[in-house]
Amino acid sequence: MEVYEYVYTAGKNGEEFFKALKDKKILGGRCEKCGRVFVPPKMFCEYCFGLLKLEEIKGKPIIDSFTVIYYDNDGKKLETPITVGFISFEGVEGGILAYVEGVPEIGKEVEILEYNIPLRVKVK
Repeated sequence: MEVYEYVYTAGKNGEEFFKALKDKKILGGRCEKCGRVFVPPKMFCEYCFGLLKLEEIKGKPIIDSFTVIYYDNDGKKLETPITVGFISFEGVEGGILAYVEGVPEIGKEVEILEYNIPLRVKVK
């Protein structure tokens, strides 16, 4: 069977997560059973299958990992390398991809400049 179109929905919590980005907020989901917090929020806890309740994330954003991209998809050298990082938050499982400005270092705190997907952050 051929598929000509694939439709993906982010689900209820995913939709709320994307709406919150427009308001410059990061939403996570806290498990009502075990208390773990996930970003981006899911519907259920992957550890105990408890329901997740949405809440704004207040923990500081930090660089969890990063890579520097020197070539585009066609193998041509970029004029300016692009740094992409995985940004996590204190006390939270998971994280979000971001374009990173400045000199990245794992564990370094960042400031969120743009709330898009991916985020745009600046190393503090």
